Amino acid sequence: MGSADGNPLDVKPLRVMDRKNGMVCKKTAWYGAVAAIVFLMIFGGCGKESPRETKDQATLEGVVLQYWNHRLVQRDYQAAYDRELDHASMSFDDYRKLVSRNENFAFSSLTAENVTLENDNGIVQIGLKCKMPSLPQPLGRTFKDEWIYQSGQWKHRFSETQP
Repeated sequence: MGSADGNPLDVKPLRVMDRKNGMVCKKTAWYGAVAAIVFLMIFGGCGKESPRETKDQATLEGVVLQYWNHRLVQRDYQAAYDRELDHASMSFDDYRKLVSRNENFAFSSLTAENVTLENDNGIVQIGLKCKMPSLPQPLGRTFKDEWIYQSGQWKHRFSETQP
């Protein structure tokens, strides 16, 4: 039992530069490369695809409050623009000009007062308080905000009448 070189199972080791079995090495290397690519795509991510969001009231409420916090409180216009439904109709520079008109005001108390879902459409009543330089007390306001569920993401339908 065994081979002359002391290998009890009589198994020939696979060498990297095996001329006799060269095709086996090439196939093994090819399969290894494909497996490595698949592994990287699954665990490393491919591109910057956003995570899929659920189509429910709680998720939409969280997305809405985050959007308006970026747009009105933090003034992170790029993050807000990334949530907009249709980038083709307005460039980021045009968007920024429209939404930055409120920079003289301090916004606070953002609330999602009512969230309604119908198919892929979401309507949220947003409540906020705005501190204006000419008024001693913050002014409260409520407005309607429309959202569309598209490709696993909630997207904002821009309106120029919103703050």
